[in-house]
Amino acid sequence: MRSRRRLRFALPFAVVAGLVTITAIAHVVQQPDPTDASFLSPTSDDGDGARLLADRLTGGGVQVDVRTTSTDALASAASGGPATVLVTTPELVNPVYLGRLAALPPQVRVILVAPDAQQVGLLGLDVAVGGPRWMAAAPRPGCAAGFAGTAGRAAALRRSYDPRGYGAVRCYRDGLVELRTARAAITLIGAADPFRNDRAGEHGNQALAAGLLARDPRVIWLDLHEREPDPVTDTFPQQEPDPGTDPEGEPGYGTGDEPGGSPQGDPAGDPQNGDQNPRPGRGQDGQAQGGGNPVTDSPLARAFPPVVWATLALLALAALALAAASARRLGAPVAEPLPVRVRAAETVRGLGGLYRRAGARGNSLATLQAAASRRLTEHFGLPPDAGMDEVAERVAAVTGHPVNEVRHMLGGGVEDSDEELARAATTVQNLVRYVTGRQNWRQGTDEGNVT
Repeated sequence: MRSRRRLRFALPFAVVAGLVTITAIAHVVQQPDPTDASFLSPTSDDGDGARLLADRLTGGGVQVDVRTTSTDALASAASGGPATVLVTTPELVNPVYLGRLAALPPQVRVILVAPDAQQVGLLGLDVAVGGPRWMAAAPRPGCAAGFAGTAGRAAALRRSYDPRGYGAVRCYRDGLVELRTARAAITLIGAADPFRNDRAGEHGNQALAAGLLARDPRVIWLDLHEREPDPVTDTFPQQEPDPGTDPEGEPGYGTGDEPGGSPQGDPAGDPQNGDQNPRPGRGQDGQAQGGGNPVTDSPLARAFPPVVWATLALLALAALALAAASARRLGAPVAEPLPVRVRAAETVRGLGGLYRRAGARGNSLATLQAAASRRLTEHFGLPPDAGMDEVAERVAAVTGHPVNEVRHMLGGGVEDSDEELARAATTVQNLVRYVTGRQNWRQGTDEGNVT
């Protein structure tokens, strides 16, 4: 019986946990793998490919230059002329080359698809990264950029980027951010959906992707699908950066030889070198300050992915729903008057049925013994708080049985069988009737009559 009760209690939680697990596994399986050769490839017709976008760019007169290594892409971008470098898999780019991307000439625009906080840091940018969300959202543009006005809603928000003190263009609730510096312009977009074949027809996805890439006559498409090794020799020609500032007044970057190097005039620099105007959001120690959430930014919250917290919240809601469906009060029982009169026999049978269903033989016998002790206490005129020993001595004096035997009848347990329970209950009932003068003493059915 107890195992059935436990099963009934655990089954709803097991079903919910199973559904959550299956959903999470299906979600992970359906997510595209950047190491697949088809992922955002301009030559792939698969769902996660980008052939439709590449054909649209080519049809609009944009030259699509496909490169399969970062060194080739960097060399092509540094060869001269305005160009857009599209990095579809920044997690696979070697960290050294990520630093070089930010050091490209000012006429080059670099677009990174869904980079995380580590990859953004390797670019030398002080940008806070949020997410990822369970699925990409499609908010309104919320900015006046030309590409956003043409596209309208687009699924660009899976990761979000907070540019803090940069003079940045912020669109799609920070799902798309453009930072103009003295070097290459950096565009961070938080989802791959706008570039994919199977998402091209949703919202304004393809219009947004085409608008981002068609601003320059040439697109250098880095089609990379395996993690790059560390470079052995570096033949990439370095560009001497302009130490000035861009039209928006943002300070330029440093040499860029080291990944994530500090920009010129960066607030993380040495205050003794004349840096008196720290960028908002950073303290003198170079660490981000303010604007965070003490709950979501805590080490415990960051130790697990958002799906874990969503699962725990769903299980808590399932527990509340189960309690409500079972009419269980979340607290101690409250005594309430019955709406109608109920016969005593019906109450006894109903209570007995509950005890039997629960297999609570010990509790059933304890209820009978407690009632017998109260009846005997009243019969002998003892105070209500009289102990078991005093009642047993009075009963033993009347029946002539040993005190220990009487004490066992009024307070002993029962074996795990219905026959033993029935025998003990009959013994208690006969004892009370004999002591109160209503019948002769009979202990069960095997010991005969004792007068």
